[in-house]
Parts: sequence; structure tokens; C-alpha cells
Amino acid sequence: MSLFRREISETRRAVFTVSDVARRSRLNSVLWGFAWLSFAGAFTGAFLDRSSPQITQYFMAVQDAIVLFAIGLFCLALAWLTRNDVAPSIERNFAQADAAVRFAWIAAIIVGCAVLVIRRFAYLDFALSLDEFMAEFDAAIIASGRLLAPVPAEWRDYVPALQPIFRLAVPENAYLISSYLPVNAALRAVFLVLGEPALAGAILAGAAVLALYGVARKLWPDRPDAAVVGVVLLVSSSQFLITAATPYAMTAHLALNLVWLWLFLRDTRASHGMAAVVAFAACGLHQVAFHPLFAAPFVLFLVLDRRWKLAAFYSAVYALSVLFWILYWSLLLRAAGAPSVQSADVGFAYFIQRVVDMIDVSPFGLYLMVLNLFRFLAWQSLLLLPLALIGLSGWRSRNTTITCLALGIVATLGVVLLLMPNQGHGWGYRYLHGCLGSFALLAAQGWISVTGRDARMRGSPALALLSSTALSLLVLLPWRAYQVHTFVAPYATATDAIAKSRTDVVIVDFADIWYGADLVRNDPFLRASPKVMSPFNLDEKKLRDLCGRYDVAVLNRQDAPRFGLRIAPELPEPFLSRSRNFRDVMRSLNCGRPFDGRR
Repeated sequence: MSLFRREISETRRAVFTVSDVARRSRLNSVLWGFAWLSFAGAFTGAFLDRSSPQITQYFMAVQDAIVLFAIGLFCLALAWLTRNDVAPSIERNFAQADAAVRFAWIAAIIVGCAVLVIRRFAYLDFALSLDEFMAEFDAAIIASGRLLAPVPAEWRDYVPALQPIFRLAVPENAYLISSYLPVNAALRAVFLVLGEPALAGAILAGAAVLALYGVARKLWPDRPDAAVVGVVLLVSSSQFLITAATPYAMTAHLALNLVWLWLFLRDTRASHGMAAVVAFAACGLHQVAFHPLFAAPFVLFLVLDRRWKLAAFYSAVYALSVLFWILYWSLLLRAAGAPSVQSADVGFAYFIQRVVDMIDVSPFGLYLMVLNLFRFLAWQSLLLLPLALIGLSGWRSRNTTITCLALGIVATLGVVLLLMPNQGHGWGYRYLHGCLGSFALLAAQGWISVTGRDARMRGSPALALLSSTALSLLVLLPWRAYQVHTFVAPYATATDAIAKSRTDVVIVDFADIWYGADLVRNDPFLRASPKVMSPFNLDEKKLRDLCGRYDVAVLNRQDAPRFGLRIAPELPEPFLSRSRNFRDVMRSLNCGRPFDGRR
């Protein structure tokens, strides 16, 4: 019998030998530890520069320090209240499987509705960062029935200025497409065709909830309450709900990871075949590495369990999937008619060079990772990480699935520490978002550890769960939604003003505007007017031609305050020198009227 089959079968007979006192003591000790950890994060954030142009430091100081302090106070209060079993016992209302599955479906529907509300009123139906915008950019291309957007001849020389960031370099600028893999955009394109693009995140979040429930029921068939607790801790995470309201690929990563795991644990020929399809799609969501890091420990344990055929099957699936997605751009350009030499420029060597360019082994990268993890703590349901720690350290026997989930988290952290310690924009820590289901399952294991096998739940864990969930949903989530709205609104307002301005071209001189480069965004088919450009990709010849043919307006630091945008120079030399040179050239050409944003 395999390790995965054996552990699921043994869960039916497992009896925890830890005493009630020991269980309460473990929960109490962990709460004390997280209280002081949260205070340490709050102390760190309080001493960071609130005007810092480094976005992780800025978010930590402005958004997260006060929340971490509140979390520390809550954990202290809860640790004091649960030092004895003083709360009345609460009936386990979800002990019956039928009630638990109804709860999971209701939770998935409520989550979907909540995501739509957050997207409309907090996120303003906007794509804040260029990462998010490019997902919608690619979705618009795919929804049109194409994989590449042809560029009209008159604009090809200006493509680097029209889309300076996250654009795939295509020979002769003949096409526009992002440098991200297409599956997340393809999922969004489905709902774009249906006329409801906001539904993409809502449906994926709901799917993640149901898949999490399915995995938990598979792992703990005699503890439906553990599945309910896992779902509750996931859906009360501000990071989970708010990220689902964005176009980021991270919600799709979470959903597909959990669907893959549910299929994998079913352990039938058909389920493994479907898991292979999910694996292929998950590898191509936006970056190829995230899903294999989640799945690799499970494949490794197949080898250790000597299930050679299944291990070989999954190894082949992942090898071929990764190879295909690495070569995807090369294959796509070749299909579009690019010469083989030029299409090879975005093949395997291109992928290796991108990885090498991303490597960051500086002490500052480690410092950013510490801040990222504090931010991750600050954006979760209050009891998720304490229970996950208990689940990680307190299972009775070697639970292969729990071990694999933990190893997947460690592998993901190791890779992002090496390659991407600076996440840039993000609500919480989005590079761990695909592992939120892993944390929820670890927390469900922790719940089992602290509640035992009694017919009635002990008061201390129940009090901790109910109070933390109420605070997470009724206090922290509205506060986080307000913080998100405050941050997003200036960029949404500025982008709307640019789109509605009466001019042919708007050049965004963003050298002194914090994340002003994110304002440079265009329709992928370049049908809309005005065209929005970056000055850093325009030489004097192109500027002269542009000014001779079109009405040009310039948005710069003088315009930023009217939209609420921060003036915080983030660009070093030579960008500042190039910005000054751009201004000198525009003056010499008597070109570039002030941006007025008139409709």
C-alpha cells in the first residue's frame, strides 16, 4: 500500500494520545509566540521610512505595522483567555458530512460574491500594476481569437515606448504580447468573451474553496470539522479575498494547486490523467516555476514509495510541460512566420538568461524576505499560521501529505529568496499565495491536534477560532479593503483621465512619479486614442517625427498631485538624465502641451 493511501486509511483509526491539558498548553504557547512575533513586526514597521520609494518598506510602514500591533494584542488576549478551559463547550455543528459539504458550497458562493464586491468598490475594476494590466492585455488578445496582436506599421518604431515593461521582444516589433505565459490570460479571456471579466477571480476563488474542502475530507474522512476549519481559515484571509479581486495569476495558482492535489490523492488512473492536464495548465499560468515547486515533493515521495510507474509518469508530465512552456514563445513566433534564428532568441537560452538576470543573493534581498513574511502574517486570518505551526509540529505519525505540503512551502520560499525577493506590488505576500491551501491544510491538522477526538469541542480552541474569524472578517478585511482602495484610487483616476484626454499622444514623464511607469498602458491592438508612451524609449528623431504628426501632451510631476499620486523619485541615473534631456528636446521642438485631462 502506498504512503498516501496508507495515511488516509490510518486517519480513520488515528487516536491522539495528547492530553487535553497538553493541547491547550500547545495552543496557548503558540499564541504567546505569535504575539511577540507580531510585536516584532510592528516595531520593525514603525521604524521604517513611510516616504520610502521601496514599495515593500512603504507597505510595511504604512499598511502593516498597525495591523501587526493589533494582531499581537489579540494573540496576547487570546493566550490569556485560553490559559484555562474557561469557555463553555460548543457543539460540533459540522460533525456530519452532509452539513460540512453544504457549508463548503455556501462558503464558495459567498466568497465569489465577496470577491465581486471587493473588485467593484475597493479595487475599482482596475488593474493596478503592470503585471495585472498585462494579464488583461493578453486576455483581450486571446478573446479576439489571436495569440499575438499585430502592430500597425505606423506604430512599430514606437512599440518600446508604447509598452516599455513586461513586453516580449518580437522581431521588427510586428506584434504585441506580454512576456508572461498565457494560461491565466486565457482563463480571463473566457469571461471577457462572456462579458463578465470580473467573474474570473470569483470563480477561481470559489473553486479553491471547494478543492480545499475535498482534499481535507480525503485526508481526514472522520473529521469533517477539520475540513470546515480549513475552509474558514482560508476564506477569512484578507490576502485570499483581495488578491482574487485582482487580475494576478496567483488565485489561479492556488485553485489549480488544490485541484491537482485533490485529483492526485484520489489515486485512480482517471484522476492521475486529469491531474496531468491540470499540471500542464498550471505550469503555463504566468511563470513556469510555481506549480512544479508545489508538486515536486509529492513526486519525490512516489519515488521513495517505489511507485516507479506513477513517479515516471509525473516526472515525464512535468518535464514535458516545463519544456513546452519554456519554448512556448519560440514556437509561437515561428508559427507567426518569424525566421527560425529570431524565434530562437526567445527559446531556452532566453529562459536561462532571464533566470540568471533575476538571481539576487544580496543581504538586502534577505531583508526584503523578512519584511515579506511579516506582511504575509499581517494579511492572513488570525489563527491560520498559529494552527499551521501546531499542525506542522504536532502530528502523531509521519503524514506524507503534510510533509509534502510543508516541503512545497519551503521550496517556494527558497526559490523566491534566490530569484525574486522583491515582489513589488501585492496584498500580503503573493509569491506564497499558491501555498495558501497548504497553510490551511496544515492548520486543519493543527485543529485536530488541539481538539482531540471528543464528541464536543473544547472551549479554548472554539473560542480562539470564533473570535479570530470574527475579527478577521469584520475588522481586518474592511480595513484592508479601505487601504487597498486608498492606494488604488489615484492610479485608477489618473489612468481614466489619460484615456479620456483629447489628444493623440500622452507622454508620461514618470521619473519623479512613484510607479508612474504603470500609467503607460495601451490597447493591445492600438485602436484606442490617445496612445500613451514612455519618454525613455524615444530618441530625438522619434520625438521630432511624433511632434510633427500628432498632438502631444506631457503628464509629469506637476500633474501628479491632482490625482493623488506620490512624488517619490525611484529611478536612478541614467533615467533622471534622460528625463532632463527629454524635457530639453521637447522645449527645443516647442512640442508637448501640458496635460489637462479634458474629456
